[in-house]
This record gives sequence, structure tokens and C-alpha cells, in this order.
Amino acid sequence: MSVENLKNNPLNIVIVGAGPAGSLAAYLLALRGHKVQVLERKKSIERKVCGEYLCPKGVDLLEELNLLNHLGAGFSPLHGMVLVSPENEVIPSYFPHVHKKEKGLSLNREIFDQRLVDLATMKGADILFERIVTSVVFDQEKRQWAVHTDKESFECDLLIAADGRQSKIGHLLKHSREAITDRVALHCYLPRKTHHGLRLGEMHILENGSYCGLDPIDDDHVNFSIVCNASLLKNHRPEEIINQTIAGSKRLQEMFDFITRKTEIRIVSSLKNSNSFIAGDHLAYLGDAAGFIDPLTGEGIYNALLSASLLIESIDKNHGLDLALAEYKRKKKILSLQKNMLNHFFQFLIRRPLLVGLVVKFLNKSPERANHFIGIIGNIHTPIQGIIKMLRA
Repeated sequence: MSVENLKNNPLNIVIVGAGPAGSLAAYLLALRGHKVQVLERKKSIERKVCGEYLCPKGVDLLEELNLLNHLGAGFSPLHGMVLVSPENEVIPSYFPHVHKKEKGLSLNREIFDQRLVDLATMKGADILFERIVTSVVFDQEKRQWAVHTDKESFECDLLIAADGRQSKIGHLLKHSREAITDRVALHCYLPRKTHHGLRLGEMHILENGSYCGLDPIDDDHVNFSIVCNASLLKNHRPEEIINQTIAGSKRLQEMFDFITRKTEIRIVSSLKNSNSFIAGDHLAYLGDAAGFIDPLTGEGIYNALLSASLLIESIDKNHGLDLALAEYKRKKKILSLQKNMLNHFFQFLIRRPLLVGLVVKFLNKSPERANHFIGIIGNIHTPIQGIIKMLRA
């Protein structure tokens, strides 16, 4: 199919993956009259213990799409973050106000993701569960993809891979390359003994170069995450690593009891993969499938939603699919470069306690400095904007 004017020629689109990136793309594309089929390998939407924080910029994006009231209903706000140094220095900070009072959201991913699926379905997208992609073939002459699953096959004008950091499409086409890293993430839910109702996330930098993130999902429970060296799992069980982390922090000891083997802990390894292709040949990658890095700043779900929004925005602005994909690829690469640089800086910093101490002293001199620092983490400021604002505070 030759697509000269995308607004007047509805596309046949197949999206692989019904997570936030795939479902939002399905909703926005179906809203514009395209025929959309979504292939999801799982039986149903499940809760994910990781990725239950939506940063302020993500909240703004949902508001711009007129989806915040529906998708964000019932989720508790986050107004900032507590930064805790290896020496247990505590720095409360709040998202800086730009045009309005900024807030993040603590999400239940099962509810959030299901709402997105329901929206896409309501607009006419066909969501097909228990579909495992086995192969994909691009017909150069017809400019179409053939997508084969364990149950049936599909032809489409545009193939969208939104199937996560271990993208099946990316591996089949050899576009994704998983990097070997020494980092692993442990995730669980913990009840808290104190600080009930505190609507601030927390980031604890630990002496061994690990870090711990707390996302208060409600007044009494926390989504607890640790990113540490994978070698620790060779000699310690996951619950031992979490208990050692709690034991090493006065603040964490105040907030949590030690856990037992009965506590359900999810382990996520391979915290990095790259995708240099991103878009072209009637194919686009969204979310983690377009590239994934150690999620220090807790913004994976924002990147998923943003990539879907950017792709549809590019399709809206261009008369041809090739032009639209080229524009999307260019924008995505710029964003990825900025976030990669920021992530590498943070990773360099947290493994050097002396530098962490100097940064803590710098932030402690002014509350505004700490606020602008988490403004960078929360995507409210670009890294350059945030640094300039911190120096001026």
C-alpha cells in the first residue's frame, strides 16, 4: 500500500505489546480512524511491581491528551522526593513549580494498563491476548509486513513493536542488542511502620554503590526497589539483601520491619539494551523496545507514553509514512541521548561516596537547589536547565 496522505488513507496497523506504549498508541491511532490490532502474549493485563511511578512530566502528558482524569482517577499524588545520602543525611525536596504546582502519581499498573486497553478497545482497536509472535517478514515490493503468530498471521502497513526491553521483534530482526551489565533490580511491596501518609518518594544512595527507591502507593504501603550489583545474589538470598539494606539505614529501620522468605520479590536483570534502528521501513519501536537503561530516575512509564505520543504526532504532521517515521526516529534519538547522558552521570556519581557527599553539601545549602535537582529527575527541567537553576539558587 502506497501511503501518500496518512489522514485520507487509513492504515492497517499491527502493534505488538499491550503495555502503556502499545495501548496508548492503539488508542490514539484508532481515534484517527486507522485499523489497529494489538497482539499481546499474556492471557490478561497483570500488575507490575516495577514502573508504578509516573513523573510530573508524564502527568502533564496525560493532561495534554485529555486522559488524566480518566487514567489518573484514584491514584495518590507525589509532591516530591526525600534524598538520603550514604551518611543518612536526609534532604526533603519538592517538585519545582514551573507553570503550576507539579505532582507525580503512584500507580497500580494493573488498573492503569487495563484502563488504557479499555480506551483503545472503546475506540475500535482489536486487542488479541495470548498471541506469541513467531516471525515477521517485510515485503519490499508491497511495502507491508507479514506478522506470524502461534495462532494466525496478519498483514499491515505499519508494524509497531511495543513489546518491552526484551522485544521479540527486536531480536527477530536483530535490531536489539542486550548489554551485559552487573546490575540487578529487586522489587517488592512493604508495609510501613511510620511516616504514614507521607506523599514523597525517596531515593537512598547506599555506601556500596547500590540505591534504593521508595514509592508510597498508598498511606500505609510502599513499592520498595533496590538496584545493586548482581554478584550479591551469588552469596545472598534476595530477602537478605533487602534486610541488609534496611539494617544499614536509620531511616529505613524506622519505616520497615525486616522481611521473611514469604515476601514476594521480583528480580529484574539485564538492565540495559540498545536499539539503533528505532524506526524505518514501515516499522517503529516504542517504549523499552526502543532502548532501555537502568531506570535510576524511575521514568520508564513516562518514556513509554511519550514515545507513543511522539510517533502519533509525527504521523499527524507528515503526508507520508516514511517521512513520519524519519521524524519520530530523529526526535527519539535526541531524547534518548539526553537521558543516556544523565543516567551515565548519575551512575558515575552514586558509585563514588566522596562525590555524593560533595553533592549533598551543595544541595543542603539551599532548599531550592534540592528542588531543582529532583526537577531534573522528574523531567520538569532538562539537565542543562536544572543545572543552571541549581547554580543560581
